[in-house]
Amino acid sequence: MSEIKRAPAPKMVERRCKRCKTPFFARAADVKRGWGLFCSKSCKAIKQEQRTGQCRAYWDRQEARERGDEPTEFANAHLFSNEDYFHGKD
Repeated sequence: MSEIKRAPAPKMVERRCKRCKTPFFARAADVKRGWGLFCSKSCKAIKQEQRTGQCRAYWDRQEARERGDEPTEFANAHLFSNEDYFHGKD
């Protein structure tokens, strides 16, 4: 009978979450590449929202559209043509 070879368990390092300060274990390889900063995806998302404000900006735009404060049409940027730029560059 042949036995199944198992991969060794990854080396784990104890860390403290940057948002909630909860201790957790992260893989040493992840810590080495700069990951392993948060205990969960939700802590990462909350910290990222505090840093960037992207989600709040999105909801502000949605609310403005519902109120009719923001135009629902595209800007003229989509009408831009590359013909002027590439003309004669063959």
